[in-house]
Amino acid sequence: MKLPPLNALPAFEATVRLGSMSAAADELGRTHGAVSKQIAHLTEMAGVPLFTKQGAGVRPTEEGALLAAAVSPALEGLEAAWLDLVSKADSPVLDVGISATFAMRWLMPRMSRFYQRHPEAQVNFKMTGRFRIPDSEVDLILTWDRLRWDFAGRTDIVALGDVAFGIVHAPGLDVKLDGWCITAPCRCVQELPGDVWGEYAARTGVTVNSVSTLAYPHTFLVIEAALAGFGVALVEKRLVEEELVDGRLIAPFGFYEIPGGFGAIFPERSRTRKLPRAFLDWLKDEEYPPS
Repeated sequence: MKLPPLNALPAFEATVRLGSMSAAADELGRTHGAVSKQIAHLTEMAGVPLFTKQGAGVRPTEEGALLAAAVSPALEGLEAAWLDLVSKADSPVLDVGISATFAMRWLMPRMSRFYQRHPEAQVNFKMTGRFRIPDSEVDLILTWDRLRWDFAGRTDIVALGDVAFGIVHAPGLDVKLDGWCITAPCRCVQELPGDVWGEYAARTGVTVNSVSTLAYPHTFLVIEAALAGFGVALVEKRLVEEELVDGRLIAPFGFYEIPGGFGAIFPERSRTRKLPRAFLDWLKDEEYPPS
């Protein structure tokens, strides 16, 4: 591709439009000498005169007018595309993929602090679950279920904090503990692929014996079932923090921690935008408040 000196084209376009190198220099924030030098270089490369004097100013020659007819719309189109790109990078809209339970029990109670920091932001939640949201539909996806899948080795993940999983149940539930084994009338599980109970047992050595199983489409229903005394549940600690504090749930084996297990899938197309990065920085501060 053979192109004219691109850095000289704004000076050329402004001089044609304004009829003066001095006026072009003022508009571009350059000196008259700098604009004159760029026009001279462009003329030398073209091999034909591009301007002729007209009173105190200049006007394009026939060849200069021909070049201007191509340069002016090209620069206008480039400017429009650039401004559109910048506006998207600075867009106040943020689309976040997140599970309903994580949004309800952990993120939403904290969102007011994000809006205090970024009052212009408009954060939309798109629910994840049985079907994965395409990366093209969101700016980032928050993920925490490391017993279901491991994101080690992925380059599109930003680690935000740790996760911890444990078995919980209501204090009045009829359970029997024998070392690292718990026997309960029922196991409350979520209807998703992956053997999270088997993975938990393999990592911790804790086994669960139950007569029956109740399955629910969302983790928050699993938690509600455990609170109602239906059976034991396997949950991430931050989702039941309040219930553990006030004694409505107990965790007989504590919680198994997975360092760096809370993170965000951060698509390449979102990495040039300011707001997604600001949101991730805020999440890190929520996980590890600055001292």
